[in-house]
Amino acid sequence: MNKIDFSEIVNNVLSKYKTSPIDILNIGDEEGEYNYLISSADSYVRTIKDIDNILESKDKNKKILEIGSFLGSVSIALKNIGYDVSAMDIPEFYNSKSLRSLYKNNDIPFVGINLRGNKLPYDSNSFDVVIICEVIEHLSFNPLPVFQEINRILKKSGFIYIGMPNQAHFINRIKLLFGKSIFFETDYFFKQLDKNKNDITGLHWREYTMDETVEILETMEFEIIKKYFPTTGWNMKSVKKIITSLLYWMPSFRPHQVVIGRKKIDVKFDFWLTEANS
Repeated sequence: MNKIDFSEIVNNVLSKYKTSPIDILNIGDEEGEYNYLISSADSYVRTIKDIDNILESKDKNKKILEIGSFLGSVSIALKNIGYDVSAMDIPEFYNSKSLRSLYKNNDIPFVGINLRGNKLPYDSNSFDVVIICEVIEHLSFNPLPVFQEINRILKKSGFIYIGMPNQAHFINRIKLLFGKSIFFETDYFFKQLDKNKNDITGLHWREYTMDETVEILETMEFEIIKKYFPTTGWNMKSVKKIITSLLYWMPSFRPHQVVIGRKKIDVKFDFWLTEANS
């Protein structure tokens, strides 16, 4: 079997956004979207490599769902490897004709749904992997029903793959030491409500520590098979890279976390959902 060059696969996907931009909210932010994708390339490579590893690269018929698929970089890369991929994001992104065309042209089923209080539009026990990266921290509501839905649509022994910020990273600790907030500055509230800004989902309402992430998954009947603080995203000049390496010498100081869980059994909590608590 030929070894897969994950970096090359991701770079090939990203290069197409330069020649065929999306402008997801139709506000003329093609350059901003492209710059974001390039800055996130390492995390995309990490994700598809991890997914291919846990699925052992043998059965490309495995079904994968990406929640919060955004511009589709991870979904398209996994599709290009040969996996059966579906994608999902918020209705505001789904309304983009150019984005829907992108998914259609890559033969990836794409739906738009708000996770707040909604069932995922998939049958129970239908996916081998659910990817949910850079999503949970953006939820401004209780995330437990979302995790229960992920448990429902995963096959037994299926995997959940979470990538997101680490609330306990070094910079946040320093901010708290000096009495500063670890959250976004309050002017970001205005940016999120500005239709001319591409920040509709930009706010981090709640970040999590590694222990919290593990606790939630275990409560939702997932066995933790891997957890780590990645070093990806450190593409920088040598001096800055040395400084960064010193700051993040302890893994738990690093800014991002990855947690992979395997479904053990179905869960069914009788959650009482109201406008006030969810």
